[in-house]
Amino acid sequence: METAIIVVWSVTLVVALILTLVILKLVFLILRTERDILQLAHITLPAAQGIERNTALISKLETTKGVAGKILSAAVAIEAGSGSIAEKLASVGRALAEKRG
Repeated sequence: METAIIVVWSVTLVVALILTLVILKLVFLILRTERDILQLAHITLPAAQGIERNTALISKLETTKGVAGKILSAAVAIEAGSGSIAEKLASVGRALAEKRG
C-alpha cells in the first residue's frame, strides 16, 4: 500500500512539474509579447501625435473655404474691371491715332 501511495505521489509530482513548465513557457511568451507591444507603442506614439496635429486643422478648412470664395469673387471683379480698362485704353489709343492721322 505504501508503494502505491509513493507511485501515485511521484506520478502526480511529475505531472505537476510538466504542467508548471508548460505554464512557465506560456508566461514567458506572454511577457515577450507584452514587451514587443510596448516597444511598438513607443514607436507608434509620435506618429499618432503627428496625425492628431495634422487632423486638428481640418476644422479650420471651412473658414479657409469661405475666405477663398471671397478672394475668388474679388479676383473675378478685378478681372472684369481690368478688361473694361483695357477696352477703354484701346479706344483712347484708336481715337488718338485717328486725330494724328
